[in-house]
Amino acid sequence: MTGRFRLSDSRDLNLLRELTISQFKLKDQSTFFGLLWSLLNPLVMVGILFVFFATRFGEGVENYRIFLLLGMVQYTHFANATSTSMRSLVTMRQLTGGALFPKELLVVSSTLANTADFVIAMAACVVLAYLTGTPAHWTHLLMLLVVLAQVLLVTWVSLLLACAFTMARDLQHLYQVFLRALMFITPIFYSASSLGDGMARYLVMLNPLAQLLAVSRSILIDNQIPDARTIVVITLTNLVMLVLSWCIFKLLEPRIVEYV
Repeated sequence: MTGRFRLSDSRDLNLLRELTISQFKLKDQSTFFGLLWSLLNPLVMVGILFVFFATRFGEGVENYRIFLLLGMVQYTHFANATSTSMRSLVTMRQLTGGALFPKELLVVSSTLANTADFVIAMAACVVLAYLTGTPAHWTHLLMLLVVLAQVLLVTWVSLLLACAFTMARDLQHLYQVFLRALMFITPIFYSASSLGDGMARYLVMLNPLAQLLAVSRSILIDNQIPDARTIVVITLTNLVMLVLSWCIFKLLEPRIVEYV
């Protein structure tokens, strides 16, 4: 019966596509106003942050509005996608416990369903950057690499969270605390260069989301090609972590079914 779902990669891909579409329709983004809010939410937060922090943290930062917007869009996607995907195995427990197919597809489809609005929001960042004076440049095409790298990051984090959540449901409360802390150790409304040489600087350096955010700002605001070594390190790290998290997920999959 298991082989029926694993006959070919194309069959798994078709299943992943259908699961992604189903989960997307279950989200509020499947309605016009839901999609509109997914774009307005970071814009509203940017407006609030700009009013309170522009004079102090925005001084010397080029195009601080886009600087803020990129930070909010990338952080919001990470927070929303990982939080939703963490609960995907439990939310869809009938499929998790009853159907015979790769259970990781439920988690991956959840991350992909949360990525559609992220792609739209990142495209909006590019358009708004042009409208606020940033000249169009071919390097902006590299934003596609940032989107891909962030999807990889969200996917491997979600796989690990989904495993842990099935065995410890209180994890969702701890994770919300972590996300609040993450908002401050990710340079959303401040520049990492303003941190000096203290512990805060090292926390930001160890934050993979902060590294991706720095790359996207370099591409869109500064019109610079990111350092090739940085891109390779970010990509390889996320790929290695994706493989490792997948192996852990497959190792724990039999127990996951029991706990769900």
